[in-house]
Amino acid sequence: MQQLTRRQEALIRSLSTRHGRKGSDFCICDGFRSSYEILNLRPDLVELLILREGVALRGSPPVEPLVLPAGEFSRISNTVVNSQGIMVVARRPERLPAEASVADPFVLLLDRVGDPGNFGTIIRTARAAGLKEIWMTKGSADPYSDKTVRSASGAQFALAVREHGTLDEMVALLRGKGYSKIFRTAPGGGRSIFTEPDLFTKSVIVLGSEGAGAGEIPDSVNVLIPMPGDAESLNVAQAATVILFEHVRRLDIAGRL
Repeated sequence: MQQLTRRQEALIRSLSTRHGRKGSDFCICDGFRSSYEILNLRPDLVELLILREGVALRGSPPVEPLVLPAGEFSRISNTVVNSQGIMVVARRPERLPAEASVADPFVLLLDRVGDPGNFGTIIRTARAAGLKEIWMTKGSADPYSDKTVRSASGAQFALAVREHGTLDEMVALLRGKGYSKIFRTAPGGGRSIFTEPDLFTKSVIVLGSEGAGAGEIPDSVNVLIPMPGDAESLNVAQAATVILFEHVRRLDIAGRL
């Protein structure tokens, strides 16, 4: 049976803590879905593929797997309870520079969305809706933490995740690229996302954090999701899903799907 080297084990242990992940070039993908995503999408980033004894892979992996006894695997796994027995240690994707062009007709910008579950769900939904990029402000969740990767099912390896500073700095950058229509989600009032004609045309849609909401943006337009029920609001991942699939609905109506 194989064993981890001391260097490999130290790397995995460091990536299981916020302090260890900070500034690291590596991340952990745990579970079949997220592991298969990176193995298929970005095999060039894979540093280690680790399997628990008895776990089988479909197809031929791009790197030779390291097979560990069940007890050894559980000792290093971040999901000791109900672990699926597969883990990938990977290099984080290279960051796009600020001057790189925007790949999408509109930008989804997450302002200090700190919950990794919500953040990962939004990434996964954005991919499903056809976006090529996710933008985030400084102070948002780590898009490559183990929890975010798990909740996104590895979708961050199919998208460019871009962070170029604070909300003010990123809005100024996007306006400079011609994305001058800024829409800010605001549950207290604003225009309906279902009727706003310019919502997805050279625009920026800003979704705020779970507690504080989106920051104030000069010359922006507040938009909301109409809710005829008595709920106060949707969480940020639910709101993102509704907005992104309103974009898909409009594409379908226009015959562009």
